[in-house]
Amino acid sequence: MISSVRAVGSRLRGKTIFLSASVPVPKRAERYQRVEDAHFEIEQAVISLARAVFSESGQLVFGGHPAISPLVAMVAGEYRQPRYAESHEEKPAAPIRIFQSRAFEGFLPNDTLLMYQLGYATITWIDAANNERFDPTIEHEQSPCPESLRAMREAMIGWTSPAAMVCIGGMEGVEREAELFRELRSEAPVYVLERTGGASLILAHRRKDIRVIDSEIINRIVRLKADLPKPTFDSLASQIDQRPIVPYPLIMQTIVDEVSSQGGHGTGMRNG
Repeated sequence: MISSVRAVGSRLRGKTIFLSASVPVPKRAERYQRVEDAHFEIEQAVISLARAVFSESGQLVFGGHPAISPLVAMVAGEYRQPRYAESHEEKPAAPIRIFQSRAFEGFLPNDTLLMYQLGYATITWIDAANNERFDPTIEHEQSPCPESLRAMREAMIGWTSPAAMVCIGGMEGVEREAELFRELRSEAPVYVLERTGGASLILAHRRKDIRVIDSEIINRIVRLKADLPKPTFDSLASQIDQRPIVPYPLIMQTIVDEVSSQGGHGTGMRNG
């Protein structure tokens, strides 16, 4: 019988990539612009990153966002034998590392708990700061329990020493994580997908110490197409939807190629 588990390489073994992502909510659209089909675009970006990382035995670390966890969990199952969740065999290192603040204890998303139970993820709890406690009955304009979240993010970045950071969509949490990552991991590259909107779009235009990797790859493709013989290009153009398609698998594979060799371009600086 053919196994449904995908073959795994080893170029990222021992390396962790920090994922910072979320879907901007419509009521915050004035600051965090939502792209068309935001859910679909961000899901495709996250899934493509997870596949690229797990296929080379790398780890993803993130804060267990409820919109992101099920996507990563789905991909993790493609690269891990299910028997490890049911036997006493020695398990390989979990491909997912999740950090949670105890300020949110009791509100762990079911998908995060399932990833832990299946052996796909480890969960690290960080003590709450100043007795902060999440109250779901209060509607917050910004992220609740800000001091506890900062303590959790400092531990998440400081303890795992990610080789790179990838920003997808997001709101103020992604902005804060990018700023903190720059403070703690100044030598590691930050890859931003501005075409997923939200905080990633803001970061792409505000910071110069990052790689706007999606636009960079798309611009390369445009230049390659321009070099094609004109009849060929016209023929291709007539057969495809004119709406731009973001090649997320290619983008994420480019990130993995760079991180596996030299951790990006060395400086993490944005290319012109």
